[in-house]
Amino acid sequence: MENSVKYTTRIAPSPTGKIHLGTVRTAYFNWLTARASGGKFIIRIDDTDLARSEQKHADQFLRSMEWLGLDWDELHYQSKRTEIYNFYANELISKGFAKKDNLHVHLDLKEIPKIDFWTDSICGNIPIKADNLLGFDQMTLIKSDGSPIYHFASCVDDILLGTNFIIRGVDHITNTSKHVLLYKLLEKDFPKIAHIGLIRTKNGKMSKRDSESDFQSYIDNGYDPDAILNFVGRLCWGPRIDDKSTAILTKDDMVRLFLAGGKMNSKDSMFDINKLNSFDRKYKARKNPRLPKVENV
Repeated sequence: MENSVKYTTRIAPSPTGKIHLGTVRTAYFNWLTARASGGKFIIRIDDTDLARSEQKHADQFLRSMEWLGLDWDELHYQSKRTEIYNFYANELISKGFAKKDNLHVHLDLKEIPKIDFWTDSICGNIPIKADNLLGFDQMTLIKSDGSPIYHFASCVDDILLGTNFIIRGVDHITNTSKHVLLYKLLEKDFPKIAHIGLIRTKNGKMSKRDSESDFQSYIDNGYDPDAILNFVGRLCWGPRIDDKSTAILTKDDMVRLFLAGGKMNSKDSMFDINKLNSFDRKYKARKNPRLPKVENV
């Protein structure tokens, strides 16, 4: 990846439950990309699900970022941007692309713009398939309670906040075709995008039901924050030179290597608690010289 572009990245947690370890991993990748390029890292709280969103979960995420030492340049709550989404929904109505019915706004397309593919920075060209666009021509933009749907709000915010590199999990690949077309309707160029692999356990994709996914538990159990970053930083990313010299990578090391000296990948990574515990022992020994020396991970 080139280093000459200043990237504006974001992490967009939904405050509907406990913070997932995978969300923290993706936040770290976006933070690293912004810091490595001299750009901006934005936190956007996606709290448009009015029934399920709770401020305590947003607060927990922000505290987690502070605990890890991942600073941010801007903080936005989607629930406070309703007028913005309404403005852009009305723009689409005025262009004949949408209409308002029964208190909600939806697309009303005679035909869907013809785009054959979009390009992922990791996976290459991804074809836009018909089944990715089922219902897109009549897709709701603003629900009857006045809140926007995820696809519309996310695209509008990425455009207005200047997001020019989106890094997220491969589970969002199926959403991206809709987002590419929404950008087209809004007459904006789609940003650089990369989809990274998911974190897996022996039972499959790590879900919120898995105890390992609960990020707060690592704080409560006394894990070293830098050990956690070293651990999650190697989940779907690796340095080009991968040997004992890069086994331990501090935040400064990762900023230096993330774009120019390593690469992300879209293959799922296995969660290995023994590896995390090994990192934890190593960092604690480094920070407390009275502890016994620990060999390199």
